[in-house]
Amino acid sequence: MFEVHARKWEDRVAIYCNDKGQPIGPKKARNELTRFLGTIAHDYNWAPLTYTNWQKVPNKDKIWEYVNSKYILPSESYDWVMETLDVSWRGFKCRLKRDHYYPYDTYEKRLNSRPDNVPEDHFKLLLKYWASTPAKKTSLQNAKNRQQQDNMHTCGPVAFAMISDEMFREDGEVPSKRKLFERTRSRKEGKTYAKPFDDTQTKIQEMRRLEALEADESSECQKDPFDEVMGDGRAVRKRLVGIGVSRKKPQENVAGNSLILPKEVMESIKSAVVADVQRELSAEREEIAKEKEAHAARVAEMERAAKEQEMQDDLATQKEPMTLDVIASALAQLRRKDPSLTSEMIAKVIVASAT
Repeated sequence: MFEVHARKWEDRVAIYCNDKGQPIGPKKARNELTRFLGTIAHDYNWAPLTYTNWQKVPNKDKIWEYVNSKYILPSESYDWVMETLDVSWRGFKCRLKRDHYYPYDTYEKRLNSRPDNVPEDHFKLLLKYWASTPAKKTSLQNAKNRQQQDNMHTCGPVAFAMISDEMFREDGEVPSKRKLFERTRSRKEGKTYAKPFDDTQTKIQEMRRLEALEADESSECQKDPFDEVMGDGRAVRKRLVGIGVSRKKPQENVAGNSLILPKEVMESIKSAVVADVQRELSAEREEIAKEKEAHAARVAEMERAAKEQEMQDDLATQKEPMTLDVIASALAQLRRKDPSLTSEMIAKVIVASAT
């Protein structure tokens, strides 16, 4: 991630989000952003390990500012960025405890196993906290909670927002809760999983049955099949929407098909559109000017021809013999009547009359 940390302001990468502020693309940049946030969460200068929870970690505004110095993000993605940092920060501490606390039975051995990327004073505070009674109770309760979790997703680190967007692109419509639940719980044949699939499969079948009833016009079922089977509490919503949404107000839909672009990107698009419109208008103006010029030339030619014909008609009415003197005298009279007659027009008529 060195290249990202060294990225200049003018080289920032734009990220676009879904309607809930969760980044969904471009895919490569989105994945890079997630890894980049992980490096910040693992850096004790940005995220000290001396705090018991992420909410107490200071300088989040500076972190947000730093992230935006490497990426162009819409402001709506702030919650997603902070929760992603939270998850990564807690995961880092969890791995530290797993690899440098549990394997050893004395404080000295644990301290000697301190990894190089963790300051000694931070690690000492962590060891002290992990050995405390409140921390042990919390750890035990968390372990029990994990054991009670069921119908776990099987999509690994792939974000639900990315999966939902992929399904939308495949089907051309926003996936239902049931479809998203089934997609994120699918299992690969031959792979071993920690928990059986029976309960999840039964629930999926029940959701499908309720969907069929809902499709029947005579059915009075109004509740979403997923909500009917799973309930609609906060924990269930988190299963389907992922990071950056569960702490917000309840959402009506699992996913939308609208995008949120960074303000700078929108301004750039607006400028490009305005430039295109201005070019089109300029081209139209030039075309109209050419048409007016051509029309004016045609009108001038018609007027010239009419005047020439009028002069010839006047000459044709002369009763005197059509000598050059007579023609010149007649044309001079016409010139006095119409000063706009040019010498070229008069000469043309004289030649025509003389022949």
